[in-house]
Amino acid sequence: MTDTQQTTPRPNKKRGQLQALLLMLVVALPMIAAYTIYHTGWGMPEGTVNKGTLLAPPLALSELAPHEQGERWDLTHEPKRWRYVIPGNAKCDKTCMDNLYLTRQVHIRLNEKAERVERIYLLLDDTLSPELAAHIKAQHPLLRVMTVNRADLTQALQSSNFSDDPVAAGRYFLMDQEGFLMLTYTPEHTGGELLKDVKKMLKTSYE
Repeated sequence: MTDTQQTTPRPNKKRGQLQALLLMLVVALPMIAAYTIYHTGWGMPEGTVNKGTLLAPPLALSELAPHEQGERWDLTHEPKRWRYVIPGNAKCDKTCMDNLYLTRQVHIRLNEKAERVERIYLLLDDTLSPELAAHIKAQHPLLRVMTVNRADLTQALQSSNFSDDPVAAGRYFLMDQEGFLMLTYTPEHTGGELLKDVKKMLKTSYE
């Protein structure tokens, strides 16, 4: 055997580092792209993914300083859940009642996955009317009531290109597990469309 045959070529260190870097990029790029699309809406085909309308950028509910029974709502102490958020007044008109009913029925239809979702009535006045309080207690016992400032919510929505009054428009939202309002719905959306969206989110997220 000759000296040439006995010599084993030394591995190219730089080439190995480059291959490792490329492998990391192959793994990371889809995650980066998914994060960018999810939080900005950039690159998402219009009308082909979700039935709800994407808020771009999403709105962190915590920035509106929501209160529940006088206490500041702290998401860090909450279980990981998706949430339907329905803005409303002290008195709930027909559209408001319809939204409460529709989101309740969708919640029920989730069956065993219902524990991963909850509903929030986002009160834009100081207190609920006695009639609405009694209705919620009787018909929506699992509905949580939180209070935010009306002007703060309206101003925050304008940054996501929604300049209408959310209550007057019958607008409500799907909030992700991190506390971001990410999809918005109106009375034109059906229960089947809401159910399809939330099932998709539950399938692709962790408990």
